[in-house]
Amino acid sequence: MGMFRRRRAERREPPPQLVDEAKAHPGGWVYEIDRDMVGDPNGAVPPEAIIGAWQVDACGTLSGDYQANPNYRPRATGR
Repeated sequence: MGMFRRRRAERREPPPQLVDEAKAHPGGWVYEIDRDMVGDPNGAVPPEAIIGAWQVDACGTLSGDYQANPNYRPRATGR
């Protein structure tokens, strides 16, 4: 089933840094994080700050399988 329950198929281009990060995580997943929702880049990431995830194949390449996080809640702009 993957990382998140799927509601519908979605295509999304991964940010360049996630393509590089995939090389360090063969056979796993890499996550796109809403950096505006995380105070410490080395700290904990709340589930609602994860935009989505890409599956990484055994060679460290993004497989193209993207799953949006249904719990992602972007903060309102205009702080």
